[in-house]
Amino acid sequence: MSTVKFVHCADLHLDTPFRGLASIDEERASALNNATFDSYDTIISLAIREQVDFVVIAGDVYDSSDRSLRAQFRFRDGLNLLADHGIRSFVAFGNHDPLSGWSNTLEWPDLSHRFGGKAVDVCQVTRDGSVIASVHGISFPQEAVREDLSARFEKPDPSVPSIAVLHSNVGGDTRHEPYSPATVEALSAKGFTYWALGHVHSRRILKADSPAIVYPGNSQSRHPNETGPKGCCLVTITDGGPPRIRFMPTDTIRYHRGSVDANGCETIDALQRAIVEACQAASESSDGRHLVVRLSVTGRTPLHGELTRGSAFAELSEALRMDMAAREPWIWLEKLSQDTRGSYNLDELKQQQDFAGDIVRTYSVLTETAAEELALLKGELEADVLTGSVGRLLSPLTDEEFTQLAEQAMHQTLDRVVEEG
Repeated sequence: MSTVKFVHCADLHLDTPFRGLASIDEERASALNNATFDSYDTIISLAIREQVDFVVIAGDVYDSSDRSLRAQFRFRDGLNLLADHGIRSFVAFGNHDPLSGWSNTLEWPDLSHRFGGKAVDVCQVTRDGSVIASVHGISFPQEAVREDLSARFEKPDPSVPSIAVLHSNVGGDTRHEPYSPATVEALSAKGFTYWALGHVHSRRILKADSPAIVYPGNSQSRHPNETGPKGCCLVTITDGGPPRIRFMPTDTIRYHRGSVDANGCETIDALQRAIVEACQAASESSDGRHLVVRLSVTGRTPLHGELTRGSAFAELSEALRMDMAAREPWIWLEKLSQDTRGSYNLDELKQQQDFAGDIVRTYSVLTETAAEELALLKGELEADVLTGSVGRLLSPLTDEEFTQLAEQAMHQTLDRVVEEG
């Protein structure tokens, strides 16, 4: 029984400067700055441990075209280690590290192939003198490739498994630049066994077989919006059957975003316990990785007034951060935001014949009015606000944004008026 096994990874972004973190201490910053290198080392170790036939890397090895020498050395050393174990590697470059970008003339191992940018390279993989697979690929010649590079791939030899390596936006993902745009239908028509894609940072199997079309996602999260496990794919193809695709996590630090409902919290101690429990639950589901957490405290609670008074919420955040940073694996509460409301009942307040009732009834005109009337009210207010030099810097609000602002203003006013006992 003939079997081909390989690792498919992409978007290593070696030496990424981590972005979007409002606060981080020196120890955590050092771990974050090394995380992309550590995840790459994990991929190399995985390939050696699993005794794969080859490794494919589908673009964006580096984070920018001006590749740091540190990143190039680390990448080259990993390929050398693969070669020392007789494992071939095939590397495509993408929009972050196009061939037009500057790089040093480092010596690469003979068992490593870098795809060019003019035509699709076709490489045969042999074992004991017999061809067991073909690997086809192309790199980005420059950063912004608007052409569908998949059109350059010719039909492969159907007698052996064929792997196509491409950095591409397949299906028009709006969260990523539309570089080398392609469709599932176009890729399917080419006759390959497996499309090893890169560019999209979330793990996706667009098609499981005939052909398999796969994004492994990036190997390590780079900012708080990239939550959940990150890694690579371990792929096994046996006698022309459907590829077995196993996701293998390689990240060392994960990001988590969530919320804590403060409705049942009557004391600051209760709220503190709820936040700690939310962080612990996220950590327990993160496979022993270090964790960077962003949480929002929500809900109606009698603690709202206390939390909004002075620096109480900031002090609570700092105390929690220091506590959880000392754990192993550590949890860094990078951001704790407050989106609570007072526990007063709006329907009851609306019936009261007092100042609080007047506030609710007045704002209800803005939040509950019909679409035509809302447009008139919004137009009148915008006419006052969007005039003069300041107005030229502001964009008109949508009806939804206008209503949300009105609700926020109502609650902020009530917070200062309603006494909660």
